[in-house]
Amino acid sequence: MKKKISIILTVPLSIETWFKGQPRYLSDYYDVELITSHSKSIEKIKAYENVTVTLVDFTRQINPLKDLKILFVLWRHFRHRQPDMVYSITPKAGLLGMISAWLARVPVRLHLIVGLAYFGSSGKRRFLLKTIEKITYFFATHLYANSLNLPKIITEKLTSKAVNVIAHGSVNGVDTDYFKDTMSSEEKSTLRQRLNIAHDAFILLFTGRIVGDKGVNELISAFDSLSSTYSKLTLLMVGDFEHHLDPIAQDSYEIIKNHPRIRVVPFQDDIRPYFCISDLLILPSYREGLPNVLIEGGSCGIVMIATDINGCNEVIIHGENGLLIEPKNTLHLIETIQKLLREPDLYASLKQNARQSILNRYDQHAYWNALHHELETLLNMDKSHV
Repeated sequence: MKKKISIILTVPLSIETWFKGQPRYLSDYYDVELITSHSKSIEKIKAYENVTVTLVDFTRQINPLKDLKILFVLWRHFRHRQPDMVYSITPKAGLLGMISAWLARVPVRLHLIVGLAYFGSSGKRRFLLKTIEKITYFFATHLYANSLNLPKIITEKLTSKAVNVIAHGSVNGVDTDYFKDTMSSEEKSTLRQRLNIAHDAFILLFTGRIVGDKGVNELISAFDSLSSTYSKLTLLMVGDFEHHLDPIAQDSYEIIKNHPRIRVVPFQDDIRPYFCISDLLILPSYREGLPNVLIEGGSCGIVMIATDINGCNEVIIHGENGLLIEPKNTLHLIETIQKLLREPDLYASLKQNARQSILNRYDQHAYWNALHHELETLLNMDKSHV
């Protein structure tokens, strides 16, 4: 009889994007259940992952009364299902999942840390987010981080428990057969035309949530400064604004709306074509776990610039497959973009190394095999102390 694993993620979008395929893989070995919130895509997720999906009314925001109700719902569900393991990812899923699993006496409670939400916050909000992390870790039996640098930070500031990493890190590795440049010149030309981008434009790509925390204000300022000197420079942004959670500065928003060489495309289920038509991927983020956008972009062979912060500085080996910049430093971003525009040999060298560097460290099948081995170890160890 297969052992039961309940996997909790706050929003279904995570399952469709950076967690895709892992539940399906694990279902070959375990009775896997996904717990997430409502979405129009739930039926598609069920069909693709081939696992049971249980819906809970999660929200990303903190809502004490609603969260208390969800805690009770999860506790009652775990008491009924009696899983051998609860495996949580993302902060809200971790907090409610680990507490409810502890109350239900689930023997293995694994939380995967995908970055620290309190980084970049201050005051009461920072204290609250830090406290949520500490509570989550307290109720978990096992902690894992998605990057090699995170365990040191976590054990110094948040918990005395051991924090481990699977393989070279990440949440799901990357499907290197899927994320590769297979577009023909004609297909690339057609997409550029559809986006009203010149055939000889040098495209800077940003993909992700268009929010302040991702360094969008610095990126817009840098591009606005460079665009007057470099007439072929175009900025392509793929993602959605979050005006209610982390709005960008109003002047940045006005530049995005009015600049003749900035293109904004809403969130895409398939980001590959945008990697393939672009020349440079830029992620000037303030905080990350291990950014999937860099792993996926690198697998498609694109040169990358990102901030020298946790996660980004693991994916990018400075001078090998990309360049690192100081966070919140617009001038350094400008200088680094200029460096690649002025030094074609350096750009060519980084591009040549981009894909192989990712294949060597983040191949999805290697990650899944390492994850399966780790879960087997946890499920078969003595749990009399739990």
